[in-house]
Amino acid sequence: MGPSVAEVTRTLLRGRLPGSVYLAGFPRREPVIHATDCAGLPMLLVRRGSRVDDALVAPAAPRVVLRVPDAPPLGSGPSHGEARIGGRPRPLDGHVSATAVLEFAEANPVPELFDVDREMALYLLEPEHVSLARPGEVVGVDVEDYMAADPDPLHEYERDLLLDLADHHRAEMERYFRRHLAAARVDWITSPRAVRLDRYGFTLDVGLPDSAHCRWVRLAFARPVADRHDLAHRLHPVLFHSGR
Repeated sequence: MGPSVAEVTRTLLRGRLPGSVYLAGFPRREPVIHATDCAGLPMLLVRRGSRVDDALVAPAAPRVVLRVPDAPPLGSGPSHGEARIGGRPRPLDGHVSATAVLEFAEANPVPELFDVDREMALYLLEPEHVSLARPGEVVGVDVEDYMAADPDPLHEYERDLLLDLADHHRAEMERYFRRHLAAARVDWITSPRAVRLDRYGFTLDVGLPDSAHCRWVRLAFARPVADRHDLAHRLHPVLFHSGR
């Protein structure tokens, strides 16, 4: 079991990964600071007077597509693809802007937020379509399903958690992985290692060639974890009572 397409898309768009926008009439994508509010609506933070700001503030603002590609945390492991969300921009100012800044900061706390309504402008993107691009396919996501999905609570800590487990608990985790792979009758060539982590479980590299279509193996938790503390509680018997 793993995250749904809606959950993956919601997670990638949250604001922790670099994104860019495509605007009608622009020859190339433009980098942008972005985040989503609690409902999953994207917000764009742009410098006043920039080309992007001039385009968004125009009476006939162009349709905007925000794209955010996944970045595997260890430089290896499978990518979740590229999240895409398109719609029409709406400027946020006044009291609405102050509230939006707080939600933006919760998802993506960047220093440029201190300059909103002065040097920086904030826009809300009202989504018309959502999709997730993967190798060889683009999967459409229902807008309501996207907004109802929760971003993965481990995503922003994924790299640190994987490195900590590898650096300080390598032997315990290898025993844990080998035991479950053996029970599932899954082969491995090299010592299985975790290359991705989400609320539903680990993705393991078992050393098989890519051509075998099974290099990556999912090891699911009995139930999704709620947060880092829940993960620590779940792994405590593995890390400190692995002899049982």
